[in-house]
Amino acid sequence: AQTGSLPTTLGYILPLETFDVESNNLEGPLFQPEYAGPDGLKEIKNFRASLNNFVGTIPAEIGQWTKTENLWFADNQITGTIPSEIGTLVEMGAFLFYKNQISGTIPPEIGNLNKLTWIDCEDNQIVGTLPEEFFSNVELEEVILKTNSISGPIPSMVGDLSKLNTFWVSFNQISGTIPSTFGNLVNLQELELQSNRLTGTIPTEFGTMESIDFISLESNLLTGNIPSELFGTNLAGLRILYLNDNQLSGTIPDNYGSSPRLKDLWLSDNLLTGSLPIISEGEFLFLEELLINNNDITGVVDESVCLVRNNTIPGGQLGVFHADCQPPPNGGEPQIQCSCCTACFV
Repeated sequence: AQTGSLPTTLGYILPLETFDVESNNLEGPLFQPEYAGPDGLKEIKNFRASLNNFVGTIPAEIGQWTKTENLWFADNQITGTIPSEIGTLVEMGAFLFYKNQISGTIPPEIGNLNKLTWIDCEDNQIVGTLPEEFFSNVELEEVILKTNSISGPIPSMVGDLSKLNTFWVSFNQISGTIPSTFGNLVNLQELELQSNRLTGTIPTEFGTMESIDFISLESNLLTGNIPSELFGTNLAGLRILYLNDNQLSGTIPDNYGSSPRLKDLWLSDNLLTGSLPIISEGEFLFLEELLINNNDITGVVDESVCLVRNNTIPGGQLGVFHADCQPPPNGGEPQIQCSCCTACFV
């Protein structure tokens, strides 16, 4: 691995198009005026400096790198804000700056990046709301904004990002309701909204996200029923569904076993009532984790569910099954009768 700092003489290589020093132990200022200033590099297309120990801020003069297609400086110690001049990098396809100490807001000028397909600013200190202009970048495929302090609602224009396959905005302070326009995103595979302040109900339109593999809505303030549209062959690829730690009510949909590839179903820590529905033969063939504890669910767990445990013959894959099957401390019957749960709660 290379050590030391970047030489200022880099600015003399005026035709330079690609600069890649990723995964070293380099330190010192990343954007120096000799190559990132008014008279700096103008032909640079690929600037990759991730996984080092660089410091400093992003200069406004970055706006002169108008031919840049890839700007990567993730996992460093860059501080300051994102300058509005970033909006002049109209050729940029990937903007990766996760794991830094960048603060301030996402400038609305970022909406000018019409070729942007991938942005990752996870684990910074970004505040403010998601600007509506951001969602005019209709080529976006991967949006990773998790672990910041972003607030306000998710604009309904998120449904315009028809090529989107990854949308991670978890561990922020996002509020408001979940836009029904997510249902337009037929290419979306991963949706992370957990650990925010979202309210309202889960849109039934989620049932049209036909490519979805992973949905995490846990640790919000969601209310209402669990839509039956989340289960079934309409979402044939869904493997992970985390709805735990909300304020969801009503009963578990009768068709909950009809998701052909469901692996994890977490419904714990809600206000769910009724009993656990019976499943049909051939359902839950891939289910490994079922969490229904800390709810108001009652009754007896049917044998049909127990038969997909991984300790039965022929059995299934279910190895983690939590329910409120612990008798209360002062005696009496448990809330749920369960002969096959792996952990019981009161």
